[in-house]
Amino acid sequence: MKKITLILLIIISLFIGYFLGNLFPIDILKSDNNPFDLSVNKTEGIQGNARLEVTLLMDNGMPLSNVEVDLAENPGSPLTGGVALSDENGLAVFNVMPGNYFIFFNDNNFPKNVEVPEPEPVEVITDKINQKTITLKIK
Repeated sequence: MKKITLILLIIISLFIGYFLGNLFPIDILKSDNNPFDLSVNKTEGIQGNARLEVTLLMDNGMPLSNVEVDLAENPGSPLTGGVALSDENGLAVFNVMPGNYFIFFNDNNFPKNVEVPEPEPVEVITDKINQKTITLKIK
């Protein structure tokens, strides 16, 4: 008799949970400050439609390729859309939202024979190809 009561309680609880879940969807709890929001599809990042081109040149004028360039509102861990790799011409391209950012570099992946420059501020404006050249020095 106790097993039947327990099974009935579980079934009733599941039914009530299903009904309340449909009546009050969990989506109403979603916000940036909600500690109960466990969704994995958060789209935090700076990606957008404004274009920023960062050119890395050595002090002798040669381009520096295959270097990770980071972009964020503050130096640190870049968000989605804030990492690019320089190509054979030293060009790293970002498509981000307009705003004020810092260009900086990942020390772990930076060439050992080149001085790591200080974070460089840049303003990204809509409807314009924003360009920034950073000149690097050999140690």
